Amino acid sequence: MDNAAALLAGNTEQFIAFPNLGIRLNNLSKYFKIGNFEIHWYGVIICTGLILCMVLAMLRSKSYGIKRDDLLDYILAGIPISIVCARIYYVIFSWGYYSKHPGDIFKIWNGGIAIYGSVIGMVLVALIGTKIKKRSFLHLLDFAMPYIILGQAIGRWGNFINQEAYGSQTNWLFAMTGSEIEGSVHPTFLYESVWCFIGFAFMVIYRKKLQKYIGEVTALYMMIYGFERAIVEGLRTDSLMIGSHFRVSQWLSVVIVGAGVALFIVAKKRKKSLAEVIELFEKEMRGEIPAPGKAEKAPKKPAKEKVRERSSLSDVADLLAEHEAEDSEEDETGEEASEEADEDDSEEDVSGEEASEKEIDG
Repeated sequence: MDNAAALLAGNTEQFIAFPNLGIRLNNLSKYFKIGNFEIHWYGVIICTGLILCMVLAMLRSKSYGIKRDDLLDYILAGIPISIVCARIYYVIFSWGYYSKHPGDIFKIWNGGIAIYGSVIGMVLVALIGTKIKKRSFLHLLDFAMPYIILGQAIGRWGNFINQEAYGSQTNWLFAMTGSEIEGSVHPTFLYESVWCFIGFAFMVIYRKKLQKYIGEVTALYMMIYGFERAIVEGLRTDSLMIGSHFRVSQWLSVVIVGAGVALFIVAKKRKKSLAEVIELFEKEMRGEIPAPGKAEKAPKKPAKEKVRERSSLSDVADLLAEHEAEDSEEDETGEEASEEADEDDSEEDVSGEEASEKEIDG
């Protein structure tokens, strides 16, 4: 009896197995209860990945020339918008189903989040946020991309719990089956998760040891993830489709790989130095230069200097007043002296006249 027949017969035991590896996990549930609330493991795994990436990013932001306050703003805006965009992307390319079941559009706990939609949402937030804060868009993406790919590596295990996003039939070593999977299939969630963990390690090492120019790490993400997705998407049986042959995410991945190669070449040619960006950030943090978008203000003079200025002006006024008083005293003294001289002259004239009269009489 295959798994589908067992479910129809009433055997609802949840399990996931890797038969060729001798691994079987029984009594798996998609959720657990706290009181009357159902907490789905899919959401718990996604949230765990987000929290871990946030903590790692906050610890490393300053060393890469990004303020923690700015980073927190991007994260708080980015999380809800990226989730909404991820759901919108999935619903748009699964409209054949959701047009008939519109009530299921909001049942995000049942799965149905497209990673590319999430990345698009994060990039939009980064673009708008850096424009507002007058920061480098590519510099922020270079910092964020390793944590985005780490979040993708962790989040894929939500697909494992939900028994979704698997591939076509196979019997090779890592073949997977489960209570909701018919036959043995490619565990495409596992392929992508392992690839993303390796990509995360490589990008962190490259960013720390080898990056010289802005844009290099973003280009690496585009090439690393796009290459993996273009291959693994071809194995999946639940791909988002346009028509019967066009796998949306697969061809988008091919475009992203090409754009990543072009961006890497352009970054090398532009030679916008990462070291210079970090140096400017450190000067800003020390207060040696103003933050972007803020005009440098002239330093205010201390209050004591103003008091000194006022007192010095008062001193000058007092000196001028004293000088004027001395001049007026000198003028008065001069007038008195001239009057006394005139009186002396008149007395001399009178004495002379009396003397001449005496001589005549004699």
